[in-house]
Amino acid sequence: MPKRLILAAAMAALFLASCMRTAEPTAAAPRLECRLEASGPSAVRFTLVNRTDAPLWALRWNTPLEGWRGTIFELASGGAEIPYTGPMTKRGDPGREDYVEIPAGGKVEGTVDLTLVYDLGKPGTYRLRVTGGLQDLTTDFGAVPRPRDRHEPAPLDCPAIEIRVGG
Repeated sequence: MPKRLILAAAMAALFLASCMRTAEPTAAAPRLECRLEASGPSAVRFTLVNRTDAPLWALRWNTPLEGWRGTIFELASGGAEIPYTGPMTKRGDPGREDYVEIPAGGKVEGTVDLTLVYDLGKPGTYRLRVTGGLQDLTTDFGAVPRPRDRHEPAPLDCPAIEIRVGG
């Protein structure tokens, strides 16, 4: 009887350990460099640089790589957040065309005009920072498109930038 009890306890412990395992982050995510750069009075260039030796495929959604359909940015002036007023898109599962390839050692860029979705009517200094990440990132092109429940999000660590408007 004690052997059965010990065996049952060991099996229960293994089961609980497998249930409590946390998801591991995408291995390529930390080697994906993110940059923001002012490229005009209200334009911002968003760049992702692949620092790995294999191509990556990133879901464009809610990034400047697709234009304004949501945002991963926070814009503030004088400590007050400027609300995003652009479109928000409700979506199903992505298609293959929703992914962009970032070649090994290469980069992809998207430029957006902040005045299309933020009120920059007051002169001053605005601080723009990335608050979101990529909704899906993979090294396996054969796996895309993936349904939403199989996405592997990747954080973005972009240094914030300041933009001077008017005056």
